[in-house]
Amino acid sequence: MKTLIASATIVALLIGCDKKTDPPPSATLGAAVANADDKKVEPAKAVAPSAPAYNGPAISNEKNFLGLTLPPQGHWKPKYDADAKVAKWEDDDYFTGIVIRIVDDKLDTIDDLKEAAPMMMQLGTAVTKVIEEKKTDKGWYAIVEREKDQDLVYVRKFGKTTVCSALISKSFGKTISKAEALKACEAYSPNTKG
Repeated sequence: MKTLIASATIVALLIGCDKKTDPPPSATLGAAVANADDKKVEPAKAVAPSAPAYNGPAISNEKNFLGLTLPPQGHWKPKYDADAKVAKWEDDDYFTGIVIRIVDDKLDTIDDLKEAAPMMMQLGTAVTKVIEEKKTDKGWYAIVEREKDQDLVYVRKFGKTTVCSALISKSFGKTISKAEALKACEAYSPNTKG
C-alpha cells in the first residue's frame, strides 16, 4: 500500500510539474503578439513585369512562308521550302541564302544560343567565338564563329521565336555581307492577311 501511495504521489507531482511549466493560454497569446511586434515583416518583393504578350498575327510552321511576309531585298527573292519549313531569300549569284525558321528554343541570350547551336538546323555545330552581339528594337543579333564559318544569327519574337541567319564568311561564290543579312533579317513581319 505504501508503494501504491508513493507511486500516486510521484505521478501527481509529475503532472503538477508539467502544469507549472505550461504558461496559461492568455500568457502564450500575449507572448506571440509581443514576438510578432519584435519581428520585422518584409514587404512583398516586386516582381519585374514580363514582356507584354505578343498580340499580333499568328505565325506557324503550318502556314505558307511560316505566316510571315518577306519583301524582296534587291536581287534577293523570297522563297518558301514547305518540306524544310523555312522561309528564305535566295539570289542565284550566292551559294547560300538568308534563312528564317521558327524554333522552340528560348534564345533570350547569347548563352541560350550557344547551348542550342549544335542542335539548330541553321548552325549545326558549337559556337566557338562570339564576334559581335547587339540588342535592337526588333530583337537581338549576334555574329558567331563556328569551326571556320561566321554566321549572323538574328532572333526575333512574334509570339513564337524566329531565327534569321546567314553565312557571312567566305563560302563558295559570293559572300553575303553583314549589311545584306541585317537588312533582310529586319525586313520580315507577320502576315496580316492570315
